[in-house]
Amino acid sequence: MKKIFFILMMSVFSLSLNAEKISIFVASSASKAMSEIKDEFLKTHPDDEIELVFGASGKHYQLLTQGREFDLFFSADAKYAAQIAKDNNAISKPKIYALGVVALYSLDENLLNGGIEKLSEKADIISHLSIANPKVAPYGVAATQTLEKLGLDKIFKDKIVLGDNISQPVVHVDTGVAQVGIVAYSLVSPVNKPKGKVVLINEKYFTPLEQSFVITKYAKNKKLATQFADFVSSKQGKDIIKKYGFNTP
Repeated sequence: MKKIFFILMMSVFSLSLNAEKISIFVASSASKAMSEIKDEFLKTHPDDEIELVFGASGKHYQLLTQGREFDLFFSADAKYAAQIAKDNNAISKPKIYALGVVALYSLDENLLNGGIEKLSEKADIISHLSIANPKVAPYGVAATQTLEKLGLDKIFKDKIVLGDNISQPVVHVDTGVAQVGIVAYSLVSPVNKPKGKVVLINEKYFTPLEQSFVITKYAKNKKLATQFADFVSSKQGKDIIKKYGFNTP
């Protein structure tokens, strides 16, 4: 009996020794999709641990360059993943995991009539329009490009409310800070059961959001990082990403 107990204990100990932990940065736009992917992945890796850190791609790219050890970096565009590789801080080539979709979001469905092309007609009754900060958030860049192409940047110049990341414009609208927000559709698609209504923004108004990732140098000896990356790119991973309103490559 003691021998059996000893063997069982050694087996548990061996499993714990083989367990790994990785830290992953994920752009806010993909936070909900990646959380579900993580949960599904860990069903077959119960002894491993994955930390997900959400936020703005630009801000967390700077943290990475300052020594913050992310094992994988999932950006909201192609730029930051490519830059990490260019900095020699990646051990994999950048790979697209999702194609971002942008939406106009509001609790007042009337403000969405005609889409963003007709937003200028409602300028008098819109006191605040929320977007992510374009200095750190790719979706903020997409919002700015859209406003400029439609001539809305001048109309709403003094009404823009900036969020630190793309999650904040959703919160701004939900809490009444802003009447309208330009947001990631992945955060307000039907699966999220949003408080407000949405209308999609034509992708012709902004540079495509080719959301890309890399495995960083910090994951050099971590098999778990490669396994997670493979799962994200698998059919099961892509199905979850599409479920939240992204397109996939």
